[in-house]
Formats: sequence, structure tokens, C-alpha cells
Amino acid sequence: MADTPTEDTLANVAVQRIIDDIVSGQLEPCAKLRIESLKEQYGMGASPLREALSRLSTLGFVTNESHRGFRVAPMSQADLEDITLNRRMVEREALLRSLTRDDDEWEVGVVAAYTRLERTVERLRTGQGADGADLERAHKQFHTAIVAHCGSPRLLGLHDTLYDQAQRYRRLMMRGIQDLDEFLAHHTALLKALLGGDADAAVHALTDHLNLTLTSVYPND
Repeated sequence: MADTPTEDTLANVAVQRIIDDIVSGQLEPCAKLRIESLKEQYGMGASPLREALSRLSTLGFVTNESHRGFRVAPMSQADLEDITLNRRMVEREALLRSLTRDDDEWEVGVVAAYTRLERTVERLRTGQGADGADLERAHKQFHTAIVAHCGSPRLLGLHDTLYDQAQRYRRLMMRGIQDLDEFLAHHTALLKALLGGDADAAVHALTDHLNLTLTSVYPND
């Protein structure tokens, strides 16, 4: 007989499922998160859901208003500016540490992730079965691969959280992108800099790319 999941395990599952629904837009900004509704939606009890919402509040995906309960965090230019600032700092450090620790396994992982992203863009452009979700998965895999060997679990955790926080805004950006080649070109420039061991060029390419979401969603500000 399979072991019964603990409340902590269920809370972990709930955290990831709620994050997925927030970043995909299924749970809209400022939406009220009622425990009774969440119990029905996710098929679990109130205790792990309350624990999950508390954790998500700490991570910035949810707000907890006194006497008003939990809501999905709002979206704003100030929020995206803050996310972008922190992504630049965290990803720059993780990228440079990975580059300094350069090894064959890291390089193979980066190239494989880029190849998947490139192929997904091509499939999407030619209508060969790819969709926005496929592109998002390939995109996250690439950004994870380039920092994977930084040697710091906490940096990787921050990277993952900030990436997911930015995804709601990236969805808006991707709706307005007409030229997927330009989107891919940012990653190509970053790949070439990394494979060439050029730290300055890699940081410059990364910074340009991270700024793209901000300038696309909130132009001319």
C-alpha cells in the first residue's frame, strides 16, 4: 500500500500547482484565493493549502491582507522593474560562477538547451505542432542550463523564483512579438559569448535579454 502523503508534501504540491496557475494566467492578478474553492480545485484539505498560501506570500506570488485573506499578487510596472533588477543581479552572479567553473558537462547542457529552444522556435514559426507552452518550457530550460553549475543551491532557488515571477509579464511580451528570430537572437548572442568564454559579452547579452520584457511590456517609460 502506498504511503499517505504528509501535509508538508501536499503543501509542496499545492505551492507548485498554484504557481503554475498564477504564471499561466489561470489565476488572474488580484484574484481572491478562497480556501473552500481551492480545496475543490486542487483536491486537498485546508491545512496544506493554508501552508502553501503562506509560503507563496513569502515568495511574492500571493498577498495576505489583514482580515481580507489571500489574493494573487497584482501586476505593475514597479513590480516588473523590481523583478528585472533582481534577476539581473542574481542571474549575472550565477552565470559568472558557472562560466568560471566551466566544464564539459555544463557546456553540453547549455548547447542542448539552446538547440531545443532553437528547434521549438522553428516548429512554432512553421506551425509544426509547437505552442507557447512548448516555447516557455524550452526557454526556462535554457535559462536554467546557463546557471546550473554556479555551485549555489540558494542562487539557483532565487533564480527559479524570479524566473517564475517574471513569467506573467513575459506572457504579455510574447503576445506582441512578431519576429521570433529576434527573440532567438538574444539567446544566440548569449550562447556564443558563453562558449567563447567571454564573460563581459555574456553579461551584456544577458542584461539586454532580461531588459527586453520590461521594455516590451512597458515601452517608452
